[in-house]
Amino acid sequence: MAPVARFRVLLVAWAALAQACTSDTLSPAGGEDSGVPLTTSEDAAASVAPDAEQSPPPDAGTAAPVDAETQIVEDASAGAGDAQALDARTSAADAGTITSTTPLALPRYTMGQCPRLTFGATSSTSINVGFTSMGVTRQFRLLVPRSYDGARAWPLMFAWHWLNAQSGSFVRDGELESAAEQMGFIIALPDKKLKANGDKQYLFDWPFVETNHAEEELVFMEDMLACIANQFTIDRTRVYAIGVSAGGLWVTYMAMTPRVGYFAAVESLSGGLGDVAGVWHIDYHPQPNKFPAVVLWGGPTDWLGVNFERASMKLRDELIDDGHFVVTCTHMSGHAVPPIMAPPGGGTRFYSLWRFMLDHPFGTPPGFSPYQMSGLPSEFPDWCQIATP
Repeated sequence: MAPVARFRVLLVAWAALAQACTSDTLSPAGGEDSGVPLTTSEDAAASVAPDAEQSPPPDAGTAAPVDAETQIVEDASAGAGDAQALDARTSAADAGTITSTTPLALPRYTMGQCPRLTFGATSSTSINVGFTSMGVTRQFRLLVPRSYDGARAWPLMFAWHWLNAQSGSFVRDGELESAAEQMGFIIALPDKKLKANGDKQYLFDWPFVETNHAEEELVFMEDMLACIANQFTIDRTRVYAIGVSAGGLWVTYMAMTPRVGYFAAVESLSGGLGDVAGVWHIDYHPQPNKFPAVVLWGGPTDWLGVNFERASMKLRDELIDDGHFVVTCTHMSGHAVPPIMAPPGGGTRFYSLWRFMLDHPFGTPPGFSPYQMSGLPSEFPDWCQIATP
């Protein structure tokens, strides 16, 4: 069999295996791709076909632009299909002024004028279904706490969901409504790209395997960032990325590109430098931004087509060798939801994951963290530690 054909067969087999392992016959401890509860009817209802229209729910908002200082310059010439404009954007990311203390300059929206975004404090009120990126209609959620008033600059999180899930799954299982409100951040949650018939575009939801489509997905992230920054007061020193399982593999892939220059810190939960049978793998590519990172996995049994322990340990080692500060968390529960509890005295679950990011803005010297002086905060699980060479 030719190498390309063998590669395709292995990928299809991996996809079939992953699909079988995420069927609704599994218990919540093994559901979907990350082991969290299976998709609910609310999630299914929120998965709207790309060309569908939806009116904002009654308590949803539509954002108005902030002052001219934050407003993104309109660029009607940067529409989809303009290959020269896309090449220019890629070159700008590759050659942009970026250091470990300065984020990459804000991108321009590829379609010209940003649409007015739908946002809300709940999963059901925060769905954007008609957002166009590079000429393709995409969907994402934009959770904005009720306490947001634009009077100060707010941190912004980007979160990529796991295999066969949706952004609503992440909101629910990550308890993001309470997290955003209690900890004071905005969070954007992209949904996987769908075909016209409603099927997903990529085998594993995100194009870390079909990398010829990766640029389109990276630009989708930039378009979201451009329009969110256009309509909300965002702290550019506190923009972060987190992904789980397939989303963690995608975040890892993105962290190996110049686009990681937008992010002050990165978290990979059961992601990493994955590989399958030696025919597909994510390579490590050093970037000027030596972002702090959390690398979390479920121990030796964290496996679903990919050996996530091996992938995570490889990412940890490469990051440390490349001068990054890294916290590793190994929960020994396999490819399942991390058993992180709410802090003593109450508060949102997964507090420690959000606190790590908020404690590490741009401006933190490469390889340094306030945790090196004080140790990990007490809210962190005892199976997390500061990684050493």
